[in-house]
This record gives sequence, C-alpha cells and structure tokens, in this order.
Amino acid sequence: MSNELRIELAHSPADAALISQVFDEVWSVKTMVSPEIIVASLHNGAYGSVVWDGDRPVAAAFAIVGKSLTDRASELNLHSHAAGVVHSHAGQGIGTRVKFHQWQWARENGFATITWSFDPLVRRNAWFNMVKLGAKVTNYYQNFYGELDDGINAGEQSDRVLVRWQVLAVGQPQPLEVVNEQVGDVVIATPGDIEILRKTDKPQEQMWRARQRASFEEAMSSGYSVRGLNAEYSYVLSRG
Repeated sequence: MSNELRIELAHSPADAALISQVFDEVWSVKTMVSPEIIVASLHNGAYGSVVWDGDRPVAAAFAIVGKSLTDRASELNLHSHAAGVVHSHAGQGIGTRVKFHQWQWARENGFATITWSFDPLVRRNAWFNMVKLGAKVTNYYQNFYGELDDGINAGEQSDRVLVRWQVLAVGQPQPLEVVNEQVGDVVIATPGDIEILRKTDKPQEQMWRARQRASFEEAMSSGYSVRGLNAEYSYVLSRG
C-alpha cells in the first residue's frame, strides 16, 4: 500500500462504474450492482465512495437512503448495501477507514443511523461490525437475499443479521467491549473459519448454518435479543 491512499466520494457515472468494478472484483461476480442503479441512487442522495491507492481503485462502498426502521420513522437511515476491499489490499485497515468515512458523511448529511447486514457465520465480520465499530444487531433474517451466485457465496442460503450504527445520537463511533454471558442468556457459536469450510467440508458448513439459524429464530421468537459478542466470538442473547 502506498502513501497515496485516499477516499473520494462518488458523483459521476464514471465513479459509479468504478464502484461496480471493485465490487465485481471483490465478490468474483459480474455486475453485482449495476452502474445505472448506483447513478440513480447517487442522484437521489445516496452514498458512494472509491478508495484509491495511487491510481488504482482498491475499495468501494455504496449505501442507499431509507427511513428509520425504528418507531422514529421520520429519521433518515442510510443502508450500506455493500463495502469491499480487493484481495491484494485486505487486512490493511482500509475497511475501517471506509466505514468511518461513511459514518462522517452520514452525520454531515443528517442521517440518524446506518444499517447493514452480514452473514452471522463469518466471525471476523461479526467482530469487526459489533466490537470494532460498535454496531448492534437488531434482527435475524433467513435467506435474506435468496440463494446467491457470486464467487464467494455461490449456492449459499443468505441468512443475515441486520446491524444498526448510531450516528446523530453519539459524538463519534463507539467501539463495544466483549460481553460475558449471564444466567438465562442464550449463546450462539460461530465456526472458526466458515469460508474454509465452504471450500473443504460442505456438509459441516451446512450443519453450522442450520444449527445457527434454528438457535437465532428460536431465541428471537422467545423475546431474546443480541446483547453483544463474547471473547469466543459467540453471540450472547438476553431476554427483554
């Protein structure tokens, strides 16, 4: 990574094409999000950004405008549809910089919250979203997008948790501490590396999906909600 890393907001059709290009490289798919959809969304107040390392685009993010999913329906919510870093630049802190850039933009533009979804089986994403960024899980959805066909998730059921990140209610993003389970809590484990299992042991991966899905749905239907993540990368759910 050079010293010329910079994040630029997207405005033009050319910017939208770059975002689409980066997403296709990250997820090994063709036209994950079409440039036309990105252009239309940007025209209507959405967020888009491209991260440059010198003259090479190495990451991108795209978020759409929506209303709050809480009882404060008049508040604006920014839904982050996708954010990704190309393989050659992964693990260098670029994803964190992109999310903080998105958070600052949302604050400057009057958004109360940012939401996004992630696969609850991917523990590194759970840690990044919940502990490092401080976003809180609000919902669990079975097969949220339907069956996927990109290079990472092909053939997978797209179970997702939705997280909400506070923007206007806080002065800056607040990382969260890991939590300790208490009597009566439900603890839902994550596999050590689900991405490796998908390539090497499909039955084991499917077992993890089924088990985690059943645990989330049973707990949430019984009045439990996700309180946080523990030191073993397990979700801790408490009643009420």
